Amino acid sequence: MKTYIKENLKRTYLVLVGEEKEEEDYQILMLKENEIPGILKTDIRYVDNQSYYYYDISGKVSLKMVYEKDQLSYTEMKNIVWGLLATIQNLKKYMLDENRILLDPELIFTDKEKYFFCYYPPCEQEAKEEFHKLTEFFVKEVNYDDEEGVRFAYMFHKSTMEENYSIEEIMKTFPEEEEKPPLEETLDVTFVECQDVEEESEEQEKREMRDFWEKPRNLFKKVKSWCAGDEYEDL
Repeated sequence: MKTYIKENLKRTYLVLVGEEKEEEDYQILMLKENEIPGILKTDIRYVDNQSYYYYDISGKVSLKMVYEKDQLSYTEMKNIVWGLLATIQNLKKYMLDENRILLDPELIFTDKEKYFFCYYPPCEQEAKEEFHKLTEFFVKEVNYDDEEGVRFAYMFHKSTMEENYSIEEIMKTFPEEEEKPPLEETLDVTFVECQDVEEESEEQEKREMRDFWEKPRNLFKKVKSWCAGDEYEDL
């Protein structure tokens, strides 16, 4: 499968060279007319009876390029798998076949912790076989200091060797992360805590000032009493 990058002043494209010009079936029409969540925006062009698939990757980086310099974490691998499952659900709404998703790490792109896939109608490979190859990438690139990540990578790799595995069932063996509180609630809590700290600080300063002036005040009273002829007391 031949691919290359094509750029202009506005956009960057991954170009996948297809087969001889295909008939524009419903899959190609769906890709050209819709923006499907999780699928790279796709345009199909024809030159000299040859088809070219243009995938808009502006602002995105491939998994392979990212993890040539870094290592995969548990959270990142989970997000990739959840992103794939969500994309498969979106494809069903457009009557598109999940087996046409390309799962080569060079052809999966990320942008701000979101993941995007190429949908290639002529693809003849089974998605389960391609996903197994993706788990090999997990095993190779996982951060081996991340115990949860290592367990995740090896469990998926081992499970995908079975004939009738289910990605969703494997994911159920890993706990869901707790939902983060809404930003407004977090800000309210932080404000209250800061307010309490500020009030406590003011009270502390008042106590320290009272303690500071207590001894001079008592001394002044005793001196005043002595000057007035009262009985002398040890200061």
